[in-house]
Amino acid sequence: MATFIALLRAVNVGGTGNFSMAELRKLLEGLGYGRVETYIQSGNAVFDGKGTAAKVSRDLCAVLQQHMGAPVDVMVRTPEDLDRVISGNPFPAEAAADGARVHVGFLDRLAPETAQAGLQRIVDQYPKRRDRFHLSGDTLYLHLPDGAADTKFTGKALEKALGCASTARNWNTVLKLREMAARK
Repeated sequence: MATFIALLRAVNVGGTGNFSMAELRKLLEGLGYGRVETYIQSGNAVFDGKGTAAKVSRDLCAVLQQHMGAPVDVMVRTPEDLDRVISGNPFPAEAAADGARVHVGFLDRLAPETAQAGLQRIVDQYPKRRDRFHLSGDTLYLHLPDGAADTKFTGKALEKALGCASTARNWNTVLKLREMAARK
């Protein structure tokens, strides 16, 4: 058995609609996954199962689409993936000072070559914001010193810049999910 971390995109927070974490646990258990735990109401689950992260993502996307009546993107990572994300954080001092101001974007695939320029355009369009980014493969790190509420690294602008689907979690949530996975 392997441990997986599922990160649902746009569930309950500006997206697909009201979806309880009890429903998510039930769906994951219905797919045969065990020891399912969820964290906060934004679509985070840690569980055990067989297969690969890609297969888990496909299976969960299919059952969520059937359940919700609309597509839901799901990024699935392993504990080792989260270790890589944590050790690769280019903003460690900022994350230690305030984990709510450092975010990690989990991409559904490696970012295309055009993503870097697209992200820089967002920064350039809003010079009064002090947002910073670092793109590394399938991970986008954001330092949002002015807070996440008014950042322009969201929604359609971010999706267009990245050229792929993503979902973000603040640093505190990333660390909590890794802690939960370690208990499995």
